[in-house]
Amino acid sequence: MKKFLFNYQSITKFSEAVDWHFYLLRCLPCQSTCQKLYQHELFLHPLESVTHSTDCFGNPLQYGSIMKAHTELCHVSSGVVGLNPYILPEAQPSGMFRVASALTACSARMQEFAHAIPQQGSALYRALELSKRLHQYMEYQPCSTQNSTSALQAFEQQKGVCQDFAHILIALCREQGIAIRYVNGFVPGEGETHAWTEVWDHGAWHGIDPTNNHLIDLGYIKIAHGRDAADCPVNRGIFRNARAVEQTEVRVIVEEI
Repeated sequence: MKKFLFNYQSITKFSEAVDWHFYLLRCLPCQSTCQKLYQHELFLHPLESVTHSTDCFGNPLQYGSIMKAHTELCHVSSGVVGLNPYILPEAQPSGMFRVASALTACSARMQEFAHAIPQQGSALYRALELSKRLHQYMEYQPCSTQNSTSALQAFEQQKGVCQDFAHILIALCREQGIAIRYVNGFVPGEGETHAWTEVWDHGAWHGIDPTNNHLIDLGYIKIAHGRDAADCPVNRGIFRNARAVEQTEVRVIVEEI
């Protein structure tokens, strides 16, 4: 097992003061057979209340409220995680991971694209072949899409970010009947949060990063998974003041120790 230090910082600033702010976060790593959380700290400002729980997928949740007026919300999640090779045993995946979701529907062109690879081989092999073909087809371009962009929309414009690469691979794999789910978390280095996928094959989930086109081994710190990005956003909330415009800055640092 290798250990990694992580530090996730997020600052949301509002153009005008807001209140009655209810927030929901997914910023602490989950624990599994290949990932152990040795220590962690969660700092929030302003802080009035915070509750720790899990969602329907088993992902750790942190949620609470800030009732008084404020112009920013800052949260910092840091700690040490131990990682084993990225394999998550599960006897049988839920059927929800084999069917299209709101953000992972296929167009006719995508269906043709999905069936252009050889149909023989394991689910993991076919998913890696689709990832390779997708990596050749798509261009990584920051700010070219939004959180609400679907796999179909990103595929048509042939460019996107890690969320789009993950959504498209999910759409293509599910078109072939492969069980696959969306994952977000942290990767080694300095940047922002990252998105990848997990493919179920022969009794276990295996990580594939379609943005970088490789099978994941070590170094990826998982925060949450779901059918698509809408199931597991890192930060979500509502507040009072319809005029206020929010802007969020995120910084993630991960290094082996």
